[in-house]
Amino acid sequence: MRTHATPVKTAGHAGDGLASMRTHATPVKTAGHAGDGLASMRTHATPVKTAGHAGDGLASMRTHATPVKTAGHAGNGLASMRTHATPVKTAGHAGDGLASMRTHATPVKTAGHAGDGLASMRTHATPVKTHATPVKTAGHAGDGMATMQTPSAPVKTSSSGYNPLELSSSLAGSLSSQGSDDAVPVSQPETDYWLPWHVDSNFVTILHKEMYASESTGEFISEPPGSGLMFMNEVGETTMLDCSDPNTMLLQMGAFAQIYTGGKLKACRHAVLNPVKPGVARFNYCNFWYVPWDTLCTAPEGMEATAVNQGWNAMMDESYLNITMKQSFTAFRQFMVSPEARVQFSDSQRFKELSAILPIVRKQGDAGAPTMPNIQVDLLTDVRCPFSFISQMNLQNAIQNLGLQDNVVVRYHPVFLNPNVPKEGESLDDYLWREFGYTKEYAHSEDYPLRRYGREAGVEMNPHRRVVNTFDAFCLIEAAQEEGVQHELVQTLSRWYFEEAKDISDVAVLRAAALHVGLDAERALQRSSELQGTVQERYEEFSAMLGEVPHFLLREQASGNGLELGGLRSVEAWEQVLQQVMERGQFMGMTIDGPHGQKVRVDRANPFTPVSHALPAQHGWTPTAWPYQEEDFSRMDERPDDLMYSEPRLAEHLDLSSLQTLTETYEAIFQACPDGFSVLDLCSSWNSHYPNMDRASKVAVHGLNAVELEMNEVATERHIQDLNLDQKLPWADNSFDVATLALSIQYLTKPREVFAELQRVLKPGGMAVVAFSHRSFIEKAVRLWASEPDDGEGHAHVVCRYFQHGPENGWEKIKTMDVSPRHGDPVWIVTAVKPM
Repeated sequence: MRTHATPVKTAGHAGDGLASMRTHATPVKTAGHAGDGLASMRTHATPVKTAGHAGDGLASMRTHATPVKTAGHAGNGLASMRTHATPVKTAGHAGDGLASMRTHATPVKTAGHAGDGLASMRTHATPVKTHATPVKTAGHAGDGMATMQTPSAPVKTSSSGYNPLELSSSLAGSLSSQGSDDAVPVSQPETDYWLPWHVDSNFVTILHKEMYASESTGEFISEPPGSGLMFMNEVGETTMLDCSDPNTMLLQMGAFAQIYTGGKLKACRHAVLNPVKPGVARFNYCNFWYVPWDTLCTAPEGMEATAVNQGWNAMMDESYLNITMKQSFTAFRQFMVSPEARVQFSDSQRFKELSAILPIVRKQGDAGAPTMPNIQVDLLTDVRCPFSFISQMNLQNAIQNLGLQDNVVVRYHPVFLNPNVPKEGESLDDYLWREFGYTKEYAHSEDYPLRRYGREAGVEMNPHRRVVNTFDAFCLIEAAQEEGVQHELVQTLSRWYFEEAKDISDVAVLRAAALHVGLDAERALQRSSELQGTVQERYEEFSAMLGEVPHFLLREQASGNGLELGGLRSVEAWEQVLQQVMERGQFMGMTIDGPHGQKVRVDRANPFTPVSHALPAQHGWTPTAWPYQEEDFSRMDERPDDLMYSEPRLAEHLDLSSLQTLTETYEAIFQACPDGFSVLDLCSSWNSHYPNMDRASKVAVHGLNAVELEMNEVATERHIQDLNLDQKLPWADNSFDVATLALSIQYLTKPREVFAELQRVLKPGGMAVVAFSHRSFIEKAVRLWASEPDDGEGHAHVVCRYFQHGPENGWEKIKTMDVSPRHGDPVWIVTAVKPM
């Protein structure tokens, strides 16, 4: 879709059944890269590091629904990739092995169908032939820029596969009868990847052998047909490894090898296909060759350009340069289990930009209980756009069909079809004749496409309506948003305009509409006049991004994942879109055992990271004895701790986004507590990072500096104590419902004794929450913590051992959880419950 640097003079037409016309006459570039002939890889012309993952430039890697414990364990020769619980369709094309050719997980119809009179048409004066390959794209089917692919990796097409972004069958039939130059939708793959397309971050990998086993019985089985290792070259050609010799060893170059040789050695783009049903495990015996963690990845002087890859399937771009081996490996592992990997290339740049402009208003569920996913729909449109109204009606029917009436909220934002419509308006008949040569008889006939489409959606389109200016209507819509009745007002105005041909620019009609939805009409009209500047600013902002309406932004509220799409859609198509948005919400959020038998839903938790799987991956195994020695708790600086904390440190130890996720996690846990609950914050400071604590009867904070504790605004009582000298807590048995320990676990030299005391002062069913990150005063951290190479998963195991042996059998329902924000410091949490 075409964006505009300045507001479009006529962002569309005047409600004549030709939604979202544009006035530019120049060819529109595809959503792919300018000049690269690839459709919809990214929506911008410059490389984006986050299209792969932060810091390593990997392009579009897809993981399975049951995540890998690790992306491959360095040094143990076992990649340990598990099958997924449910099949997840790749974002690439069926059969071509390509990582990602589009910015949507499902086939995307053109933003405008040349000659079909449907949603999102353009005013190009001469027809332009489409590309010979019949594939829908995010560009325009008739602009000559749509759907360019690598000739060596053709995309399979299917006439039978249902495209959730297509119109209903009757609409599609009417299109073909009008000679629409529609293309065949891309079929979706029926397989998934055990290991998605990627480039290893190391120097060299040696592959020895692959084996398969039944997850239920553990018995080895033969290699499933169609599975195995696939390779891709720089132009996108793919092939599967075909080697009958079981003794063959495969040498595979990694990113560092290519960069250090300036491209003389080529890193291997590869993936592992998984065509089988859940229940089959794959084992890959291999060696990963790394170098010391602090080695910088630098190319030979003057060979930087050839040292990295370019193009849509780079999988290794300039972001690989000048980072350490550890940074590369860490980023590689984080991406392989990230939500972004599961929504491969689905978040276009415009999706991110719109999401930043239109923040999510989070809907709270019942305290401590999981709820259905809540979806926020932001509709950018003009209230007089007919295809917008029909698509809205189909969306509402889809919401009803899926039982989501209480889980979907729709908000409306102004993108005017033509902000320059004069006050008196214009006859629709005159407009259609002047602009398109449509006679009054045709536009009023039963065969007029718009009337038929409306009838299918339950709307009788009145041909006698006028083209009107809707600026004042949208000012009233904005005022209605403040009163919580925006949706009702939009529906009222739309019905009155399209079915009754009322003039929704007339103040009397607007006053009546305000009364109809329960507003104080005079007050609403006064407020709408005050909002004129705001509406104008919003219109200018959105019209600079969008050249067509309607445009929908759908996001699952907890995760922020979702879709952005435009045009008219059938009820069936909307049902599939809503289901996709809900599925994307499943990539985030965990339900854990909370205090006193309650369940706690933590929306920001990522269930797919190594930290979240640290404990489950051990399948109940626990060391039978305390696994640490006294020297493990020695420190570089053994001076008394009160020397370090003699002066107050009024600083934050994580960035604000990370602290916010910690606060939200506490809030979810505290919501599961009864009114009047009590909480203990161990190793606290001037800020406990708690939410509003009005429901709590006692908030006890413990620390080492009196000034810091006195500044803690949520505290009801304060206690100074050095736990490395005296572990006995001053509170009676069974005193607290929840105990927290944030960002200080690494400094405890007697953790077993402290955890035993923590267990003592908690009530039966009480909950302990330990939070940590990758930061610490290293000279004060115990040797066990400081020497652990894995900041996340390794430290999570350490905290689990503290719970498992402090005291023996003193804790149950231990959980590990990653609540790190997408951008910011990591936040890892281990929780446990005292037995009832």
